[in-house]
Amino acid sequence: MPFDGNGSQDFLSLINAEVDKVEPASSTPPITPDEQKSSPVPPLSLSGSSEIPKEMHHLKAETFSEPTISIDGLSESVQEYIRTVADSYGCPQEFVVVTCFITAGIAAGKKVQLVTNPYTNYPCDFFSMVGKPSRNKTGPLKEVTQPLREQDKVNFAQYAKAKATYDQCKRDDRNYSGEQPVFHQRVAGDSSPESRNALLAQGDMIVIIADELKSFIDSFGRYTKGGNGSGAEVSQILSTWSNVSFTINRKSEETKLVDDPAMSIIGGIQPGPLGKTFGTDALMDSGFTQRFLFVYPDRSTFVKRCDRKRLTPETRESWNNIIGRLFNMEPLTLQLSHEAERLYADYADANDMKADAEEDDYIGGVIQKMNIHVLRLAIMAHLLSDHWNEPVITGEAMNYAILVSDYFTQIHVERIYPLLKDPSGMQRMMTNGDLIRTLNKRFKIKSQNFLAEALGVTQQYINKTLKTP
Repeated sequence: MPFDGNGSQDFLSLINAEVDKVEPASSTPPITPDEQKSSPVPPLSLSGSSEIPKEMHHLKAETFSEPTISIDGLSESVQEYIRTVADSYGCPQEFVVVTCFITAGIAAGKKVQLVTNPYTNYPCDFFSMVGKPSRNKTGPLKEVTQPLREQDKVNFAQYAKAKATYDQCKRDDRNYSGEQPVFHQRVAGDSSPESRNALLAQGDMIVIIADELKSFIDSFGRYTKGGNGSGAEVSQILSTWSNVSFTINRKSEETKLVDDPAMSIIGGIQPGPLGKTFGTDALMDSGFTQRFLFVYPDRSTFVKRCDRKRLTPETRESWNNIIGRLFNMEPLTLQLSHEAERLYADYADANDMKADAEEDDYIGGVIQKMNIHVLRLAIMAHLLSDHWNEPVITGEAMNYAILVSDYFTQIHVERIYPLLKDPSGMQRMMTNGDLIRTLNKRFKIKSQNFLAEALGVTQQYINKTLKTP
């Protein structure tokens, strides 16, 4: 029978029934779900090593299951909103989840921070949603972030009124020394580096929402005449991700200090141009691409439009209320509970060791940066939980953040990196031969006859395939 990688129970039962024909499994006790979450298994290296793992495992359905972003760590109302938006737009749920993360983080802004030794993190990060146009990335992106735009409208109306009063006072009294009003804008959109840096210099946390990340990245340096405009813009974005201050020196302007900047980026891109966009030497070598969390759903169930849920005014109002309370919340300094701190330390230490042992420098960088990503994800998830206004991130919440981080690591290593390495930007489909060789490498199948019977091919075909490099 053909094997399509969907975890068919008949196929797995046949494999697992022949225990004596497969390399013996590890004798270690079974791992409970809680223990498994607290000690996530790092993704396989893509460095080309052919080394066979010392411990072999039987085939399990979860080995072939589709990676997804869990929403169990969020409040019931947020979970229901996520499901409704995904069903209404006919898009993968993962697109909605990350957009909710971004929206909640920007609404809270720099009022909320997580203090850990020796770093401070804010609820912001860089996300890229990968998928064909049929996956509908733009619809949910606009839907979920709408409260941010509405707040910008409110802020601009207040700014315009205060500016009119300020200008009138200046006309009436040349010596008027009142403070000039400032427009606090959250959504930067397709803006120049100067305008973004001006907002960051005000102390605001902003988000760049780009329907097409390719257009955003291709625009690097277009506002600069000559010189290394593209490199300078990338450098500023890297500093902003790391919350590192930088100065702006222009002949036509006063020197400006962008202190402790915080910014999110979210947008979509198709699999085809991903490699040519994110895979340039300049972006990969600088660490720009490693700073992105990629969402790349492989499959999703198609739902006919007549069967989709409808977004009711009540559903939108519920989401507006959730984001509204974050806009209006008091400053909050978060800390990790003792259990959360232990879980994070174990996770970060494991990443450090794996990154140090990784032969591929790019993959090592991806793994290393997850130590920062996981903290930021923990803040954003906390804001979308029932404990959003409490000052402690619990062990359960940290476990959830680690679980979400594992998704991003797996997607980056297994799906994004091959696209980055392929100059054509198209990932080669796995052939039947690739699948058989992968099974043999990972599980060390010793009985070619049984494997041939399970896959519905001849033993000669298996033997010839395994001999082919």
